Amino acid sequence: MKKKFNQTSEIIIIVAVFLLIVNATLGIVLTRQSCNAMRDLIEGRMLDISNTAASMLDGDVLRDLRAEDVDTPGYQAILKTLTYYQDNIDLKYIYCIRDMGNGNFTFSVDPTVEDPGEFGEPIVYTDALYAASLGQASVDDEPYTDSWGRFYSAYSPVYDSQRNVAGIVAVDFSADWYDRQVSGQIRTIIIITVLSLSFGLSIVLMIASRSRKRNRSLMDELNRLSDGIEVLAKEISDEVNPEEIELLHDTETESSSVDEVTVIGNKIRSLQTYMSLQINHVRSKAYRDGLTGLENRTAYNECIESLNRQIDNKSAEFSVAMFDVNDLKIINDQKGHDKGDEEIIKAADILKEAFPDERIFRIGGDEFVVIISHHGDMAEKLMKDCEALILNKSADHKQIMSSGYAEYDTISDRTYQYTFNRADQMMYEHKKIYHETYDDRRRASE
Repeated sequence: MKKKFNQTSEIIIIVAVFLLIVNATLGIVLTRQSCNAMRDLIEGRMLDISNTAASMLDGDVLRDLRAEDVDTPGYQAILKTLTYYQDNIDLKYIYCIRDMGNGNFTFSVDPTVEDPGEFGEPIVYTDALYAASLGQASVDDEPYTDSWGRFYSAYSPVYDSQRNVAGIVAVDFSADWYDRQVSGQIRTIIIITVLSLSFGLSIVLMIASRSRKRNRSLMDELNRLSDGIEVLAKEISDEVNPEEIELLHDTETESSSVDEVTVIGNKIRSLQTYMSLQINHVRSKAYRDGLTGLENRTAYNECIESLNRQIDNKSAEFSVAMFDVNDLKIINDQKGHDKGDEEIIKAADILKEAFPDERIFRIGGDEFVVIISHHGDMAEKLMKDCEALILNKSADHKQIMSSGYAEYDTISDRTYQYTFNRADQMMYEHKKIYHETYDDRRRASE
């Protein structure tokens, strides 16, 4: 009998240790997931700001700026736009950069009031900055240090009228601030984990206490029963084998021990389910655009990786639709950014209605991409229906979005970027036609 009680205690100890390990492991995983999610959210916000600011700047003017142009209307217009972001959005710095070639970059326009970067002053080289000079908006993976402090930066290219990179918009946020946010996040998760561990251990101790009380009561009962069996065995030793009664009692005791262990097991599964739900919740936020509810740049990048793997495996079949909100810069300048946000949301709602079963991404301030899981007639019909819907939703014959479309070509498209570039080029051709048509109508009305 004593052996059975020892086995029960061992099971309780094993379960308690397992609970500690599981909670600690889940706490570590949740910490990493939360920190990564927070980093993704910050990077997405920085890219949104830099992309939106870049889309509002005149690339032809930025390309030709010189130090002596500080009082020219073009310079002042760029400075005004950057100053608006500097004053109204919670960020450390925003400024324009010139690509001097051979991996050398310098300041061009900096709206910072105290200690601004002087025109032509060198800027610390990073891989993300170089990627932006090639036309790919990027964010630093590692912080860098300069005379202003320690930062992560997002970089977005500014294009001129010939679609060449005329300059770069940079947005900084403090790496020390990020480290403090991470530390705060870790402290919060540690507190939650400790509370969870304390709660779990309390359950285990309570079960152990009840088990000991029941075992003591059971032991007393067994001792009395054992005494009774001994007396009875002497009287009817030829009819009853006391060892059979002892074996039966051992089986009943083992069954009760298993029942207690099951309670602890259920608790462990509940904690596992709870932590998994929290991890999934944090991850879901990291993949959604806060303004439109569409998938964001992080989700888009992962989708591109998946499509490239399909291309490598010869299993890809998709089409790319590119959309750009028309005149967003004018709307923001003349009617305010709240009105601009309304236009972005309106455009997103149109795409949701037009492509209910496809993946839709907001990849920049005014840019959207739809990955259509079809080829041929079905994909073309979706695009035609979408363009008709855009015209129907547009007010005063002023088309809300310009669009471009391309199908993946198994022969010529070696990566996703080839297909995207064709869709992007078509979109800019449509945007050019839109501007020519709308400008003609506006001049005629005047």
